[in-house]
Amino acid sequence: MYKIEKHPILDIPQEDLVEFQYEGQTIRGQRGKTIAAALHQAGFPIHSHSLKGRNRSLECGIGKCGACEMLVDGKIRRICITLVDGVKEVRQQDNSQVPSLNSQLPTPNSQLPTKIYKTTVAIIGAGPAGLACREKLNELGIPNMVIDNNASIGGQFNMQTHQFFFFEKEQKFGGMRGFDIAKTLAGDNHEGILLNNTVWDLLEGKRIALKNVVTQEISYVDAEHLVVATGAVPFMPTFENDDVPGVYTAAVFQKMMNQEHTLLGKKVLTVGAGNIGYLTSYQGMQAGATIKAIIEGMDHEGGFPVQANRVRRLGIPIMTSHVLLKAIPNADYTGIVGAVIAECKNFKPIPGTEKVIDDIDIINICTGLTPDSQLLEKGKQVFGLHTYGCGDAVRIGEGTSAVLRGKQAAFEVAQNLGIRYNYDEYLEISRQYIDSQQRPIRVLDEPNLPDEARMKAKPFVQLDCLYGFACNPCSFSCPQGAITKASTNTTPAVDYNKCIGCMQCVNHCPGLAIFGYNLNKNVVFLPVEYDVEEGKEVYLIDNNGKILTDGVIEKVLRKPNKTHVVRVKVDNAKWRTELPVMTDIKGFILKERYPKPIVFKPNTEPVLTEDAYVCHCEDVDLKTILKAVGDRKFISVDELKHITRMGMGPCRGKRCVSRAKQVLRGYGIEVVGESSPRAPLANQVTLGEVYHPNVKETFVFQTGNDVKKETVEVLIAGGGIAGSSAFRYFAEAGKKPVLVNYDRGSSWRCIAGGRPAFSNPDIADIANHNLEIFKEIQKVHNIDFKLTRYVNLVHDDATYKALDASRAWSDAYMIEKKDFRKVISPLWNMDSNVYSHALISNNCWQATPGRTIDYIRTVAIEHGGTLMEDCELVFVQKSGDKYMALVRTHERQYIEYTCDHFVNAMGWSAEKFTDMLGIDTQLYPVKHQAFITRRLPNLGANGDSLDMIIDRRHYKGFSAVYGQQFLHTGQVIGCASPDCDAFEARQNLKYNSKEFLEICSEVFADWIPNLAEVGFHAVWAGYYMEPRYIVDPEVGMLTGLRGHGFMLGQYLAKLYVDKYLGKETPSYMKDLALSGKGLSENAFK
Repeated sequence: MYKIEKHPILDIPQEDLVEFQYEGQTIRGQRGKTIAAALHQAGFPIHSHSLKGRNRSLECGIGKCGACEMLVDGKIRRICITLVDGVKEVRQQDNSQVPSLNSQLPTPNSQLPTKIYKTTVAIIGAGPAGLACREKLNELGIPNMVIDNNASIGGQFNMQTHQFFFFEKEQKFGGMRGFDIAKTLAGDNHEGILLNNTVWDLLEGKRIALKNVVTQEISYVDAEHLVVATGAVPFMPTFENDDVPGVYTAAVFQKMMNQEHTLLGKKVLTVGAGNIGYLTSYQGMQAGATIKAIIEGMDHEGGFPVQANRVRRLGIPIMTSHVLLKAIPNADYTGIVGAVIAECKNFKPIPGTEKVIDDIDIINICTGLTPDSQLLEKGKQVFGLHTYGCGDAVRIGEGTSAVLRGKQAAFEVAQNLGIRYNYDEYLEISRQYIDSQQRPIRVLDEPNLPDEARMKAKPFVQLDCLYGFACNPCSFSCPQGAITKASTNTTPAVDYNKCIGCMQCVNHCPGLAIFGYNLNKNVVFLPVEYDVEEGKEVYLIDNNGKILTDGVIEKVLRKPNKTHVVRVKVDNAKWRTELPVMTDIKGFILKERYPKPIVFKPNTEPVLTEDAYVCHCEDVDLKTILKAVGDRKFISVDELKHITRMGMGPCRGKRCVSRAKQVLRGYGIEVVGESSPRAPLANQVTLGEVYHPNVKETFVFQTGNDVKKETVEVLIAGGGIAGSSAFRYFAEAGKKPVLVNYDRGSSWRCIAGGRPAFSNPDIADIANHNLEIFKEIQKVHNIDFKLTRYVNLVHDDATYKALDASRAWSDAYMIEKKDFRKVISPLWNMDSNVYSHALISNNCWQATPGRTIDYIRTVAIEHGGTLMEDCELVFVQKSGDKYMALVRTHERQYIEYTCDHFVNAMGWSAEKFTDMLGIDTQLYPVKHQAFITRRLPNLGANGDSLDMIIDRRHYKGFSAVYGQQFLHTGQVIGCASPDCDAFEARQNLKYNSKEFLEICSEVFADWIPNLAEVGFHAVWAGYYMEPRYIVDPEVGMLTGLRGHGFMLGQYLAKLYVDKYLGKETPSYMKDLALSGKGLSENAFK
């Protein structure tokens, strides 16, 4: 483990050391770097111990597991993301000790308010995908916030020192190094980017829970849309001793090397011949390491050929059809000294081919990435269709893909918000995104070259780019415009009539695949990204690392992008091939650095595969897992977790689930499912950090969205029929109320029937007064009001007796089945034997809900009320005798209302705000489904519309099926009440059930068979608020109307306002209060 003092690409900062104590020793670390870097540089790679006492070091390097948790000044921290700045002491945890109380915790009164950020779009991840999405959202004028747990933007780009492939119409990122791209991704304005914040959960109500990993502050973000751009986590296969310090994933190796300037080892075995393996090996060489070999389980190399060529030109052997079986630890298991590898077929080791590579101190595992998708999966549950995955969180790809998908997601957000955008631009970005996902396609067998005459005439370049993929920085590099690339699936072409051999393009290829030649002077121009000196003797080689001839470095042409160009004099007298062609030269190796052949040693120790630990957090080895599986051919992730505890550690199964799937596949066992995303999803959150009783919440709004403040006497939240009626009566009383409404609740979509017949005389009184209000409205405004009847069908003796008894308190009469066609409908099915009688209740009514509510609101506005439609109540609190309510308007601006009186008339969403005010209502919403048919002629008796017909059987999961026909449209509208409220409580309104459709079809067609031929026009659902009415101005509640809002709501609202104004109200108002006993309908709800 070494501190990198000099680097050909990175600027190593001047030494600025801070000191802290570690186990009695003074450790010095570079300011601004992590504790992990300081400890490794000091020779302390052990950060924790497993449950069985195994040494543990870095495993993820980005704060997503618990391998590096240590006590930092007495608090548990993950040292891979915790800086040395300000640290006094670091110790390993003693898990046998009870956590001690921290006397330095601030008292609740002294703590800062909990911040709640408000935005339209929350983007998790400040890497290329997340920031590209932010850029496009900003262009579209859509407010957004970016959240990232790192100290700087850029994500994985910060770890990358190589030039990046990008295909662009105008050069922006192509050819830039990753860490430079990271600096530019967000532009000059970083407002709205929350760094050092990790997302530890996604909460109900689209609230994102954050923890600042530096200050430990808990905060929240409220958003409408969620973009998840969390990148990927490295995959490490299971092998013996894969947890010993010295075995690291590419992410750890790369981050420590390129960000923390710490080289974890100087003698490297890389596992995995893909782009990650090539790049980390190349970068390791730049940092001062020797790459002994790259091994690959496939029978061919993976990744981009240009990336493979760059490591082969360093003389690094790539050994295909080889797998890693075992890491050989040193005596005290604090590091490694070798590895056992074997030849393989289909990734299975071939017995007898085992061999040892020794003299290594690090194994760099580059066996692929898996999407870090836990937040994405949970986001789909919390944000629903307003969840968008980007970058590697969805599909592993290159930087181009991440940027394009980020922009594409921004357009999708705009579309869902109803914001206009350039659809042609969206289609073009989508096309480019699809193209960028394609693997390189071989277009050429050999590089194109000029003809012989042109080669002899003057210098020229060769573009050794044989595959089509998304990259074109070379096309911007030529001053003469000689290089062009038509599309992502073509190769660049050189117009040698324009090429003057200036060599300006040689240093601009991200794949280091452009070479220059001057045949007349026997010199070649080759790219180089490590330190070399003029006058050094070199071997000139081809793409396979084969020596072709000798040469001498004449000149190092230093370039601003740090891909320099060396001019090498070719020794034509020492060609190593039978047919010497100078254009075969693609690279060089300093003679003094030419690698020696690997000497393998025979393996003399057994490889104990089943002793390997699949789950490092919980010490679950393969043997334990195989025992749990037994003879089964498949097992679920959840079963494995609960039987063995695999995946129950701090990493939440991010590493071990994929490891288990891979290793068990070799035993013919399938692991099904995924690990459930459970909070905390990232960094540790303690019980004491989440709740502080005296800490207030404060809202944080983005610049340009300043909060407007207004004062009103009465603010009403909820624009159903009850809330709208309160709006009317308060306005008529001169209170100039404001009504805030966000959605169309159940009273807008009810089946529009009312009755005065209730067994409870108080409810009957309310219903009769309500009926009179409907009649008065109809006199001045057409609301399609019509007096109707309720027809309660009798299916058994108990129902007959109950209905017959109700005649004592209702204007009703009983009829026999033989009179159904005469009294109910001439089309009634007389062959049905379900019903024997029917109770006909008079003086009932129907009206159009929308027209009714619209009129009520119009009256309120005429009397000075203000209607705020499509405006969402966000927060409410009471301070003294005033209420403060925060409202988001249709234009997504915020208004803070201060009012004397707040009315909660929000129906099913009332609970959220009663909780904020400390009011316990015990109300709950119950889903009720409804349907309406196409227009029909009148189906009722005497050419009238069909009355409200009710079947009160407890049948097939329903307690009642009922419906009527609108006179003004002829449509039949119906509903069915669930038999068990608990089963339908809080169910999603956005879908209907097969059982509901079937019961309506069966019952309505049994009543009138002709209805079987009538099509459904629409099917929907709404909530009844149970179990009681609450009409109480003392607590500001007008809700819980149990599906009776249309038949009771207007008069209840009048009683509410009268009570507030101090007018006389009926004695039953005390029962309607929150503290009252309630009003119950004893016979028929």
